[in-house]
Amino acid sequence: MKKLIIIFIILYSSTLLSNDYKIDIHGKIVSNEKHKYSDNSYYSILKIDGTFTDNFSNYGNFNALVNLEIENSELKQHFFSTELTYQDGSIFYGQGSRTSKEFEQGTGKLLITTANQKLKELIGVKCVYAINFFRSTSFTLTKCKITDAQKKALSNISDNK
Repeated sequence: MKKLIIIFIILYSSTLLSNDYKIDIHGKIVSNEKHKYSDNSYYSILKIDGTFTDNFSNYGNFNALVNLEIENSELKQHFFSTELTYQDGSIFYGQGSRTSKEFEQGTGKLLITTANQKLKELIGVKCVYAINFFRSTSFTLTKCKITDAQKKALSNISDNK
């Protein structure tokens, strides 16, 4: 029993000390413009609006612009830009693309490319995400490795609600 408690304490401590940034995003496709070349080939531009929460007790609005091209039922190209606006008005933008294999698996990578002054520490952070769709609603879990300075910047947002 003592060993079990020690293992639990070690696992719990490592979770508290880790510098993972986790974002839970829920969105809804609000527009989908499509050029349909054939039954199994098309070019599409999506706009997704929604909300997010993170593991620093932050929350806010989310939107993404997504373009993708499907040729013969296979992903030819996929690119997106996303904007997260926090409860204090802080904003960051990220961009990413997915390969055909990542697209099939529902995973991908995101790079934070631009941020306002308060979140400038986040520029260059690389994240991985998993996304699922139910009809026109998206559910995305994102995880980023961050430094102590980046952790401080994110923690300060919830301090200034």
